[in-house]
Amino acid sequence: MWNFVEVSVGPQTVRGRYRIEGDMLVLEWRGGRHAERYGLVKPEVVAMQRLRREAADRPVTA
Repeated sequence: MWNFVEVSVGPQTVRGRYRIEGDMLVLEWRGGRHAERYGLVKPEVVAMQRLRREAADRPVTA
């Protein structure tokens, strides 16, 4: 089941979705896909932080 996350990066809002596969968090958004272990931190917090970091590094054009 996919969960949705939304973060603000500068003047834009970036949306993504994530799910848990075993001990991995898989995040998909318009700029790509990323998977990482999430450990003891809540998955939604990890997804928001990763989405914010990825969106800031790679601006997405419309």
